[in-house]
Amino acid sequence: MPRPDHFRSMHIDFPHDLNTILTMPAACQTPSTPGTLLGGSSCASTPFHGSFSDLTIKPLSSSSSSTTSSLRKEKAVAADASQPNLWARGVGFWRCFIALCVPILLSAFEGSVVSTALPTISQKLQLGTSSSWVATAFLLASIVCQPLYGQLADIWGRRHLMMFAVVLFGIGSAISAAAQNGATLIVGRITQGMGSGGIDLFAELILCDIIPLKRRGHYVAIKAAVYALGTTVGPVLGGVFAEKDWRWCFGVNIPICAMSLVMMWLWLQVGNPKDWEQLGVLQQIGRIDFLGISLLTSSVVLILYALSSGGAGPSWSDPTTTMTTTLSLMGVITFVFWERSGWCRYPIMPPHVFSNRTTVAAFVVTSIHGFLTYGFQFYLPPFFQAVLGVTPTQSGIYILPCTLTIVVLAAVGGPLLAKFGKYQLMHFFGFKLMALGFMLCTAYSDQSSKIAPWIGYSFLVGIGSGIIVSTTLPTVLAELTDRENAAATGSWAFLRGLGSLLGVAIPNAAFNARFSDLLRTIDSADAQSALADGQAYQQASSDFSHEYGHQVHSQIVKAYSTSFRVEWVMFLALAMIGIVASMVERQVELRRDLDSEYGLKERPGKESKSEVSEA
Repeated sequence: MPRPDHFRSMHIDFPHDLNTILTMPAACQTPSTPGTLLGGSSCASTPFHGSFSDLTIKPLSSSSSSTTSSLRKEKAVAADASQPNLWARGVGFWRCFIALCVPILLSAFEGSVVSTALPTISQKLQLGTSSSWVATAFLLASIVCQPLYGQLADIWGRRHLMMFAVVLFGIGSAISAAAQNGATLIVGRITQGMGSGGIDLFAELILCDIIPLKRRGHYVAIKAAVYALGTTVGPVLGGVFAEKDWRWCFGVNIPICAMSLVMMWLWLQVGNPKDWEQLGVLQQIGRIDFLGISLLTSSVVLILYALSSGGAGPSWSDPTTTMTTTLSLMGVITFVFWERSGWCRYPIMPPHVFSNRTTVAAFVVTSIHGFLTYGFQFYLPPFFQAVLGVTPTQSGIYILPCTLTIVVLAAVGGPLLAKFGKYQLMHFFGFKLMALGFMLCTAYSDQSSKIAPWIGYSFLVGIGSGIIVSTTLPTVLAELTDRENAAATGSWAFLRGLGSLLGVAIPNAAFNARFSDLLRTIDSADAQSALADGQAYQQASSDFSHEYGHQVHSQIVKAYSTSFRVEWVMFLALAMIGIVASMVERQVELRRDLDSEYGLKERPGKESKSEVSEA
C-alpha cells in the first residue's frame, strides 16, 4: 500500500480540452474491479505526475464555456432528430391557437343562439311543426360531415379544409339572415351546420397534431372555455335579437367570418400529408369512403325523421314512421358490416379505433354528455318562458349560472387532467352531479313558480357538465397512437354531435307526445288547436298563455310543466348510464410524446423561438 507521502510527489496532468474530458469516460468504462477509481471506472491510462498539493482547480475559460454550449446544442439537435417527442411552443403556436379560437366561438354561438329566439322566429315565418328543424338541421349537417372531414384531413391536410369550413359557415349565415320562409332558413342552417362541423373537427384535430396528449388538457380547456363562452352568449343575445330583429342572430357572423379567414391565412401554418402531392386526383378521391358516408348519413336522417314525425303528428304505429325506423336500423347494421369488411379499404370510422374498452367507454361518455348538455341548455329557456312566464331575454339570463359554470370548469378541468390524469374520476363525479341536478328537476317540477330553485338545479348540472367537457377527447385518445388522431377525432366529433342532435330530437318527440295527451285538460278549443300537432314548442313563449283567461292559462302552464318533466326524467336516466360508462373506462397514463406529420411549420429563413418541453 503506498504511503501518504507518495501522493505528494504525484502530479496529475489534466487535459485542458473539454472535449477530451467528455470523451474520457468512453475509455474508462470497464467493469468495477479492485484498483479502479471513481465509482469503478478504470483510468489506468491517465498519466499521473507531480503532487496533489500542487493541484489547483480553475474555473472554465470562456472558450470552454462556448464549447459546453455548442455541445449542448448538438445534443439537443441529435435528440430532436432521433426522438419525435419534443414539443415546441412559441409565437407561431399562439398565433395558430388564436386563429382557431375565433371560428370556434362563432360555431358555439350559432349552435345555441336559436334556443331563445326560435319561438319568435317560428311565429314570424310561420314554421309550424318544422320549427324544430331549424335547430336539428344545423346539428344534423354538422355531425354527418365530420367523419368525412376526418378522412379528407388525412388526404389533403387541415389548413385549407378549415378555411373552406369557415367560408361555408359564412355563406350559411348570409342565407339564414336573408330568409323569407322556413325552407330558405333551413337551407341556410344546413349550410351553416356543414361549416360548423368542419370548424369543430379541424380545431380539435389541429390541437391534437401540435400538442402532446399529456399537456393537451391545458389548451383543450381554453378551447372548451371559448366554446362554452359561445354557448353562454348565444342564448342571451338570441333573446335580445328576438325582441329587436331576429335576423341578427345569423347576420352578426358574417364580418367575423371574414376576419377569421384573414387570421387563418396568415397564422394557421400547419403541415400537410407527406404523400398528398405524389397522389393523383383520382387516387385522392379513391381514398374517400363514399358508401360508408351515404349509409351513415341516410341512417341518421331517417331516424330523425321518425323521431320528429312519431312525436308530433301521427302516432308511432303509423306505417311511415315504422318504415323509416326500420330502414334506419338496417342502414346502421349495413354500415357496421361495410366498415369491418375487407372491401372497405379506407373506412371513415376504422374498426381498430374501437378496439379497446377505454376508447369505447369514452365514446359512450361523449355521446351522453353531448345529449345531456345540449338538450338541457336547449329546453331550459323555453321552460322558463312557458312555465315561469319570463321574456326571451330573461330566459337567456336565467340560464347563465349553468352555462357560465360550464365555461369556468371547462377552463379548470383541462389543467386538472394535465396535472393528475384522472379522467375516470372526473367523469364519474361529473355525471353524479348532473344526475343530482336532474333528480331535483324531476322531483320538484310541480313547484315551478319560483325561479331561484331552478337556477340552483341548473347550476348543479353545469358543474357536472363542466367537469367532463374538456376531458372526453383525451380519454378517447389515451390508448391510441398519434397516427390515429384523425380517425379517432372524426369518430369522437360525430358521436358527440350525434348525442347533441339526439338531445334535441328525442326529448322533443317525448315532449310532443306527452303534450298531445294533455291537450284534453285545456278547456279552450282555440288553445287546443294552436297547441296541437307538435306546435306546443312554437307557442312556448310568455305571451301565448296570457291570451286566455286565468283558468286556461293555469291549465296550459300545467301541461307545459308536466311535459317538460318527461325530459328531466329522460336526462336523469341517461346521467345514470353515464356513471356506469365512466366506471368501465380504464385509467392509463397519458402520453408525453408527440409523433405527427401535421405539426406547426416554421417559416423559411426564420429561427424558431420555441420553448421545448421535457420528453
